[in-house]
Amino acid sequence: MGNLGQLGVKPLSCRYLELALLLAVSGFDGLIDSCFGPSLQDLQCRYSVSVQTISTLFPVYAGFKTAGSVLYVPVHAVINVYTLMMVCVLVSSCLVLVIPLCSSFWVAAAASSGLGLTEGVASSAFVATTGELSQESTIPFHLMGLAAGAGHILGPLIISPFLSSINPHGNRSNTTADELEMTTDPCGGSDSNITYAYVIFASCGLILVILLALLRYGRKNNPEPESCKKKDKSFGKLELILISFLASLMFIGGGTNFVYGSLLLLFGIHSSLHMPETTLSLMTSSFYTVTVFGRVGGVFVSWVVSQSCLITACLAGLLAASVLLVFTAESSLLYLWTCSHILALFYAPIYAALIAWCVENVRLNDTVCAIFTFCDIAGTSLVAVAIGQLMSVFEPQMLHYSLTTIALIQILLFLCIFLLGKLVRKGTEEEYTVLTGSE
Repeated sequence: MGNLGQLGVKPLSCRYLELALLLAVSGFDGLIDSCFGPSLQDLQCRYSVSVQTISTLFPVYAGFKTAGSVLYVPVHAVINVYTLMMVCVLVSSCLVLVIPLCSSFWVAAAASSGLGLTEGVASSAFVATTGELSQESTIPFHLMGLAAGAGHILGPLIISPFLSSINPHGNRSNTTADELEMTTDPCGGSDSNITYAYVIFASCGLILVILLALLRYGRKNNPEPESCKKKDKSFGKLELILISFLASLMFIGGGTNFVYGSLLLLFGIHSSLHMPETTLSLMTSSFYTVTVFGRVGGVFVSWVVSQSCLITACLAGLLAASVLLVFTAESSLLYLWTCSHILALFYAPIYAALIAWCVENVRLNDTVCAIFTFCDIAGTSLVAVAIGQLMSVFEPQMLHYSLTTIALIQILLFLCIFLLGKLVRKGTEEEYTVLTGSE
């Protein structure tokens, strides 16, 4: 059966290898997402800018990643999906190197914009391609979320050995307040090895480019049989409404675990607990670790229960954990630690479970995947900004009030989705009965 057949590789094995490569691309995406946070202090020293300026680097990246997730739809219409992923990962690998090597913040911001754009396109691409390979199985989507979570953990671990021990105020004990405000170099000329960490990220990307090129060559010489390709058809009105509800649910809650993890340190410092930053950093790390365990659990649970049951259980757990945090978060470190980790456990499988539910009950195509990816990224960014503002204007506990509200909205949305899904399935069954002439 062509070149791969001559090597004795069976089609099923090829599909598994293809899925493994897509999961690696998802892991690389998670790696890039997580590289900004730990390295911001070193990058601030490299560019000699203020904290306020350097803190805009990740929002710039996230904003262009949101745009890239939508750009995938028109670009994919003219470029093969594996060629597209190969180009995006290659460009991302080059742009990742520009960020620590340049000495200008504006050049780094431009590189971050391009990096976000290419990663957004790649995100929609590997979600859509995973949908095509899944053969209506739900497991690959949970594995995709697990791979991204592994990238989120590996990123800070790779960066940590290369970070500088910087004390921003260590060399300014005799300076006045006015001099402090005018100083643009907060590091006193400290050297940083952060470039080496970004070289490792770029190297990982280049390895993926080579593997994607080999896969593209293999698929070109072994075209997929026409019978194996999914036939596309237009969506009905009920299906469009259902997809709109799913997109809304992903927008408001797809990445809320990431939002909570990023705001946990702010809550701990400014709440009545007044926790030290070292303790909060440890809690945040363990929060993301539990998130990965939750995604592993989602993989195994998907083998024995339907996605509807998994989503219902997760939403019920989220509501319970959120309510507990409202009443106990500021009373004890133990309660905050325990309930936060319960929250991570139940939030972890939701995004993958929602996509898998769509596979089970409707279907996926490139446009739907791009919409879901866009809603997840855009929702995560906007929800983080909104909750952060609420915490600043009112009180830190607004974090948990917001989570409880989001959990309630998610439950109501999924109830509507579940009922609409039953109507869609009923309509499909009636259409099948008419076409076959059975009674």
